[in-house]
Amino acid sequence: MQEGFLFCLLVFHFWWMQRTKKGVFALYFGGYMESNNTRKWLKSHHDTLFPFFPYFKKQSIKWLFDRLGERGGEKGALYIHIPFCTGRCTFCILTKESTSGNTLKYVNSILDEAKDWSDYFSHVETIYVGGGTPTSLSPEELKLLFDGLGNRFKIKKDAEISIETTVSELTEEKMNLLADIGVNRLSVGVQTFNLGLRKVLGRRGRGKEVIEKLNMARQVFPLLTIDVLYDVPGQEKRDVIADLQKAVGIGIDGISFYPLIYGPKTVITRQFEPPPIETAIEIFKSAKSFLEDKGYNHININHFSSGRDKFRYSTYFNRLGNVLGLGAGAMGFLADCYVKHGPTSKKYIGNRAGNVFNVPRNIIPVLWCVSQLQYGRIDVEEPKRKWSFNPLDAFAKTIEKCVEKGEIIIRKNVIELTTEGMFWANTIGAEMAVECLYDGKGELVSLEEIKPRDSTRK
Repeated sequence: MQEGFLFCLLVFHFWWMQRTKKGVFALYFGGYMESNNTRKWLKSHHDTLFPFFPYFKKQSIKWLFDRLGERGGEKGALYIHIPFCTGRCTFCILTKESTSGNTLKYVNSILDEAKDWSDYFSHVETIYVGGGTPTSLSPEELKLLFDGLGNRFKIKKDAEISIETTVSELTEEKMNLLADIGVNRLSVGVQTFNLGLRKVLGRRGRGKEVIEKLNMARQVFPLLTIDVLYDVPGQEKRDVIADLQKAVGIGIDGISFYPLIYGPKTVITRQFEPPPIETAIEIFKSAKSFLEDKGYNHININHFSSGRDKFRYSTYFNRLGNVLGLGAGAMGFLADCYVKHGPTSKKYIGNRAGNVFNVPRNIIPVLWCVSQLQYGRIDVEEPKRKWSFNPLDAFAKTIEKCVEKGEIIIRKNVIELTTEGMFWANTIGAEMAVECLYDGKGELVSLEEIKPRDSTRK
């Protein structure tokens, strides 16, 4: 579930960058990144993109279409964003959009935009529908959406098709519908099975109900994945291990293991202080060890797989592959360009064209290397071969510091993160970017510091 709302936060930051580039530079040149011997824990992989923003060049959508037209029909991943929710969690960092009023118009707007792209983006190899809560759409709207995408794109028969949902929205009727329209990978925002912690997070449904519905879904979908949160107020290591034990017992194929983001305007941030970072590090290490002992592979810094779940969508996103984003708050990456949409359904319905930001060619290898840290390693030879870019030279100071801290090991032609390094991966990525782009001078920024604009204001 975090894939969806973090995309929206990143889109908001793009908007903020457009409105005041001066603000971006103030953030990054406000002081040395580890002043007072403190180190900022960046919890989201989107945090690592912030140092790159001042380098992006605004272009028109026509400019991108012309660029894509010269390359022929692109193939890759499709991301669809559904911003609607029927509830409000205490940790939600987005402006809530209810399902009343314009959901049908919104689905039709997505399909209209899909038609705009169909000549430039042809073969779809994986689809990810995020939110919000996509299953808050009616059965008729969900069917319209998937049928319409099938009519506009060439979707591979073996495409991985994922959709996010919550336990409260996951009825037997919805499960059967989703399976009928082609969903083969269900992602459920569980966060925790613990009743007390579910109340803290504002999650609906008791732990027993969660397990019952997951067991039902296990019989319907080839791939079943869940989100589990840590760094939650009042949560202990034993609570996290208990959550993971239940997930393993159900036979969950993929577990996205995220730290809670304390957004500045969220209910949970106003009520609680985050646990000490030492507690979070201990929990991360214990969870990683537990899941690996149970046969799960750590396929990226936040995701564990039993071996069945390949999470193909994340592969495209993290390797700078083609991702076409459709819908309010959606962002994609095509032909060395980020394409982002406005944050609300109302604005999207009024103007569905995305804003285009081209990443200069000399910045691409830096972005690629930082993105590779999501997998815990950077292949040194690939950027050398593609761009004549040597990560060992470009990030020498950061690498040296991280080696001393036991976060990085240099093997033959590979920069590899240790378990400690996996915990700090987003921070290390941002530090590498700041070293290479700004000679190490700047202050890191996280989503926990960014106050979303209230999109309900007129």
